[in-house]
Amino acid sequence: MDDDLPFNGVTVLDLSQGVAAPYCGMMLARNGANVIKVEPPGTGCWSRQLGKHKNDHTAHSVVVHRGKRSLGLNLKTDEGLEIAQKIAANSNVVLQNYRVGKIDKFGLDYDSVAKNNPSVVYLSVTGFGHKGPRRNLPATDSVMQAYTGMMSINRDSNGIPQRMDMLTIDFGAGLYCFQAVAAALYRQAIRGSGKHIRTSLLEASLTFQEAAMMESYLQEGDAEPIGMPVGCFKTKDGFMSINARRNPHFRAFCELIKKEEWIDDPRFANALDRVIHRKKLLEEIRPIIETKTCDEWNEVLDGIDVLNAKVHTHNDLFEDPQVKAMSAVHWIKNDTLGILPMATIAGQPLPEDGHPLTHSPHLGEHNDEILSELGYSQAYTDQLRTKGVIGGYLNEKPSN
Repeated sequence: MDDDLPFNGVTVLDLSQGVAAPYCGMMLARNGANVIKVEPPGTGCWSRQLGKHKNDHTAHSVVVHRGKRSLGLNLKTDEGLEIAQKIAANSNVVLQNYRVGKIDKFGLDYDSVAKNNPSVVYLSVTGFGHKGPRRNLPATDSVMQAYTGMMSINRDSNGIPQRMDMLTIDFGAGLYCFQAVAAALYRQAIRGSGKHIRTSLLEASLTFQEAAMMESYLQEGDAEPIGMPVGCFKTKDGFMSINARRNPHFRAFCELIKKEEWIDDPRFANALDRVIHRKKLLEEIRPIIETKTCDEWNEVLDGIDVLNAKVHTHNDLFEDPQVKAMSAVHWIKNDTLGILPMATIAGQPLPEDGHPLTHSPHLGEHNDEILSELGYSQAYTDQLRTKGVIGGYLNEKPSN
């Protein structure tokens, strides 16, 4: 499964917590990198408490830690700091998402690391960025969905801005970070030079929304739909997404629903006209769509090549024949949360049960292994455990 992965031989020190930067670390691990996740003993990365949890795992911690090795290390001790600095000095990549200036006191900031490791690729992720009036403020996905306008273009039927009910910005930022780090690793490989990559949830969110942002600007803040009829429609037994905005599709749709008179109606003659008169158009379409089930509409709309899809729940997808045909979801056993669905990631091997690349480590699971690789004796490791320098979720005891 891990033969010929592009980042075999690359070592990554992951000092980050949460979702965005840790997700970048997971993508590096899934591509073969040796990712050492340093997290505080006892509590661990705060993704381990994000949502419903059992012991030291949640759905989010399982996702962002896959393929990594966990070192529960107290950076507020001299010994712990020495270990982290030693790993940083020998890493190809360092990931961190501390608030601006906070990591400097540990001697793990870019300038300090680069003194001993000038070719390091160093990723710094903040909420609002490393400068400006909000640089010192914390930020979360929900804060950024509001701050960057995402909620303003996602409104309910009453016009109230809504949060997308998943960590859209965090995961998007993680992907942008992975892209930037991967490019910098290529540069490191061919030129031998390092790079300090500074980015933020703010910048990632605006990049993700770039086209929507341009539309808002061009339309003076009141972005119109991309066409009509487009949207979510209630059916007899659920909801459907239907997109018949292109003229040929609109004509076929009109014939299907017995509204041929709309084809020559000047209000609906082309896409822009239909957007202008969308209220009237949708008022007449909605009750028609409610007369059939999702499956019935799916069959007839597919027959005339009009874009459509039933609004599935995630549970619906697990039994969906298309998802199964593409092996888009695999079921992997997690030793804490049980059998879990795992998505297939582009360019990466299919997940296999029990393989290290699909394992999500417990807090401090690899303490002894990592410290041994660094040259520390088992006796010294046990001393560090007794002193609380290293630890994990389980109540570790010195080895016999």
